[in-house]
Amino acid sequence: MVKNLVSDFVKEAPPYNFGLGEPKKPLRPEVTEILQLNKNENPFGISPLAAAEIKRQADISNRYPDIRAASLVEKLASKHGLKPENVMVTQGATSALGFIGEVFVREETEVIVTPPTYPNYYNIVKKNRGTLVEVPMSDDTYTPDFRKISEAINDRTRLVFLCNPNNPTGTVCSDKDLIEFLHSLPEHVVLAIDEAYLDFVEDRNYRSMISEVADNVNLIVVKTFSKLYGMAGCRIGYIISNREIISYLQITATGFCCNRAGVKAAEAALDDEDFINMSIKKNKESRDYLVKEMEGMGFRVWPSSSNFIFFRPTMPPREFAAELASFGVMIRGDFPEARISIGTLDECRKAVAAMKKILKERS
Repeated sequence: MVKNLVSDFVKEAPPYNFGLGEPKKPLRPEVTEILQLNKNENPFGISPLAAAEIKRQADISNRYPDIRAASLVEKLASKHGLKPENVMVTQGATSALGFIGEVFVREETEVIVTPPTYPNYYNIVKKNRGTLVEVPMSDDTYTPDFRKISEAINDRTRLVFLCNPNNPTGTVCSDKDLIEFLHSLPEHVVLAIDEAYLDFVEDRNYRSMISEVADNVNLIVVKTFSKLYGMAGCRIGYIISNREIISYLQITATGFCCNRAGVKAAEAALDDEDFINMSIKKNKESRDYLVKEMEGMGFRVWPSSSNFIFFRPTMPPREFAAELASFGVMIRGDFPEARISIGTLDECRKAVAAMKKILKERS
């Protein structure tokens, strides 16, 4: 009876895979811990300033947060050299993407995505009855082909979703090419850039697309506190755009934007330069170690500008992920290649040891 009352999207769309359905084998007897290297989390913890703020807010959690997180909005606007009306705080980047879909996607519209990429873009389009148009990335470099994307745009196109650096590949496109593409778009198309991993790009001169936000530019930039700041459990993200677009997105946010502790922790995290620098430094150390070891095992490894690595093992990715899972090492093997999140150096050493055991057993 209830089935006749729910939306067609719920009945027809497959459940979104957050990495919980990878193939697994029984744990080997010697395994004493599980390494979660499948969710792109920050393994180095959370800013001590943010953690202290969470504890302080716990004592006053009986009080509602500010409905729009005004103090965090002010701080983010100042950080990016913009005005508060250019910023909207959300419950993580996923919520931000959902608001974008609600505003810009409808039954008669087309939305361009560039697989392989973040699968939630697909669900957002399906949920809002839009039409997905896929423009695959280059098989060799896994970067977007802006010429082909431009050719796919027509009168029904309303939105282009791009993840940069891209998830799951970790690859980054030329910022110059991306900016040129943005300014070539027709006025009826909005470019939504997901910059969840941009903080890990090593080139300090690389430009965030926030630099291009202006009243006459149809651009939305999505950011998060989940990755660099280690606040995945707090669910704090934000949107940067022009004032008109932010005003429309705000209409879809009918309640409190975020929890009190998360908002105040995010404010504190922005000030913790020591933690930010430590996360970037240790992420690079672990990433460099993994790349060197995996290449030494004969794996194809794509250059990563993020906190994960996209690679091709010497056996089918799903099979390799299942074998690693038996050692308690969880990675993703359900993409065209495999993806492993960056862990602590100790975690990465344990993962490499398991990989070598698998290859030795197969030899």
